[in-house]
Amino acid sequence: MPFTPVDSLPPNPDVRIFFSGLMILEPREDNTCEVFVHSSAPRHYFTIEVRRKQAGRPDELMMRHVGPLAYLGRDGDIVPPIHGMQIVKLTPGAKGVRSFIPTTPPIDGDPQSLDLAIDFESAGFHNGNPQSGTDPTTNQTFRLLDIDSLGGRPSILLDDGTFYTAALTRSDIEIRLRHPDGSDRVLAPFASLIGAAISLDDDSSLVIFWRQFGKLERLELERTEGTSYEIYIVNDPLFESDSITNPERDPKHDEFREYYKILHRVPTDRQFRLNVTIPPGELSRGSTRTPCMSIIKGGR
Repeated sequence: MPFTPVDSLPPNPDVRIFFSGLMILEPREDNTCEVFVHSSAPRHYFTIEVRRKQAGRPDELMMRHVGPLAYLGRDGDIVPPIHGMQIVKLTPGAKGVRSFIPTTPPIDGDPQSLDLAIDFESAGFHNGNPQSGTDPTTNQTFRLLDIDSLGGRPSILLDDGTFYTAALTRSDIEIRLRHPDGSDRVLAPFASLIGAAISLDDDSSLVIFWRQFGKLERLELERTEGTSYEIYIVNDPLFESDSITNPERDPKHDEFREYYKILHRVPTDRQFRLNVTIPPGELSRGSTRTPCMSIIKGGR
């Protein structure tokens, strides 16, 4: 089921969530979004931070989680559990997940349409998610883009938010998409960072559930005048230099190749690849220049 499209974002959201790195966002039939966290990509490290923001003050770190999530297993969760974190809006009103699809182009620097995010079910990639076989062990039919639970869970569940493109890939870096037939094409800048905006009122709050050292934790974010919150959900390399001195120890990686490790039903001859060309003479230290972006499955 795709996100519900809307043509506006909350002007001053109380909570902003940012997704960076190897994650797959999939809207569900119950109008929630499951975020699968790729746990088998080498040298990618999972972290979550929640920050309280107030004008004229440094950010206040409210919560930090480092490393894989543990299954929640809390009352009301699916049995056996599948989520490692739930981000739940407590409200007497309506809630659900939406996609920001503006009818007019936004101003440069403003949030942009979620249509700019990579969606593996879109026509430019796998053109849907068809049934493609039967599991020889369970005899259950499966679909081409089924996500391997061992590599994508524990996942994160969100039940509210308007999702949008928070940042684009650099326009001066050439990114070529190689098709399964061997042809390729240059991609226009696409979403390197996905955001979600959530508004609260006096009758609502946002509650985060997760386990820390085996203990069920609960963090509640309430609407307070002059205060907003940012949640950073990151599954990136900690550091990767553009200067590779040992290809075996510090190999460059293709994000699509990593994604297909958990989209394990897709045969090699139907997989896409990315090739990134950095401007000549440029050398930069920091995280990889290959866009370590989250993607969508079935968002449109």
